[in-house]
Amino acid sequence: MRAKVVAECTLKESAAINQILGRRWHALSREEQAKYYELARKERQLHMQLYPGWSARDNYGKKKKRKRDKQPGETNEHSECFLNPCLSLPPITDLSAPKKCRARFGLDQQNNWCGPCRNPL
Repeated sequence: MRAKVVAECTLKESAAINQILGRRWHALSREEQAKYYELARKERQLHMQLYPGWSARDNYGKKKKRKRDKQPGETNEHSECFLNPCLSLPPITDLSAPKKCRARFGLDQQNNWCGPCRNPL
């Protein structure tokens, strides 16, 4: 029914479509509404057979975190600092919290900074 209303109307807002659907639902007779209640009951029984222990409460809020896919060639501003360290640079021991060149060397040792840190955009 919703797809029919969306196709008929030029409205895209779900609130307006819900209003139209509500009016159409209340315009139906009790016998016509009973047909849809019966369909819902059958769907509920089928779901209970397919997923016997399923509970909305148990599954509430269990969405997986989305990971943003990096585009090929997309790199971090300071990835050069961490991926290709110079031999003269001290090694980064804690890779979980890499530091920018400014934090590692300070302003007085800018000659040790990587290219992106030396020439910011």
